[in-house]
Amino acid sequence: MATWAADVGGTSIKLAVIDNDTILVRDEIPAEAEKGLNLALERMAETWMELTAKCSLTRDDCTAVGMAFPGVIDPVTERIWTTPAGKFDDSKDMDVQEWGKTRIGCAITVCNDANAAIAGEWRYGAARGCSNACMMTLGTGVGTGVIVEGRPLRGGHGLAGNAGGHLTINWDGVECLCGNIGCVESEGSSWAVKRQAHEHPLFSSSRLSKEPLIDYEAIFRLAREEDTLAKDLLERSLRAWAIGAVNMVNCYDPEVLILGGGVMRSADIIVPYIQEYIRKRAWAQWEVPVVPAKLGNDAGMLGIAYLAANRQGE
Repeated sequence: MATWAADVGGTSIKLAVIDNDTILVRDEIPAEAEKGLNLALERMAETWMELTAKCSLTRDDCTAVGMAFPGVIDPVTERIWTTPAGKFDDSKDMDVQEWGKTRIGCAITVCNDANAAIAGEWRYGAARGCSNACMMTLGTGVGTGVIVEGRPLRGGHGLAGNAGGHLTINWDGVECLCGNIGCVESEGSSWAVKRQAHEHPLFSSSRLSKEPLIDYEAIFRLAREEDTLAKDLLERSLRAWAIGAVNMVNCYDPEVLILGGGVMRSADIIVPYIQEYIRKRAWAQWEVPVVPAKLGNDAGMLGIAYLAANRQGE
């Protein structure tokens, strides 16, 4: 039987009809996050129905529904505790499971997007066959997820394993968007590196000052071309991610550490750096392989589809 799956982002929402590890059909719609989750769910339901028809299936053929969401999700009630600032602000007052029962005749399994991504990689991707795994998603922020002894880690309120990007690595650092000081994310993320570039004394003489957008694509490209500021900023981000990776290894003892996110287009630089840093700095006296994610942008949808179809298996 098929599953409806959604991976909700602040800018767009990916939707699919999935059968086990196969995406039968997919679509992507604008999130319009400022208008709230209730409206987004209505549009998601309409899109799911359209996708189901394209597969020559009916609503009754889809026996589970799952939604990966960028926030902290209560592991018992699956109510949403937190959301990105200014996005889906109504979600904390909603019972998404109940909405699903009323609107589409099926409770919606709600899961943090990082947890969904590692569930996908664990079942079908880079961590397949492992009982213990960690994942770090690098880019706009730093997201993390953890599998321990064959189960997605949740904790008392759904936060466990998700806060790897918000562990302090620089107590003299700047305030992060989460409110903490010197997080992995506030030291190494797209929004952080833009601030670091503008504050750097070499900015005006760097080719970065001529870039229309200061992001990791520009940082990696100009670093390869020996731009001094780009190289300095890249080293700073690599070190932040590597320290974060050591924290994940020391905390959760994974068999494998998976790296995902848009910056992994430069995996040839990132993976060896973090692998060597773990060898030198982690408490582990054994090799912890650092590997790129295999499923790319499909990890979240495949993961939430698995979790929704196997609710008792969580």
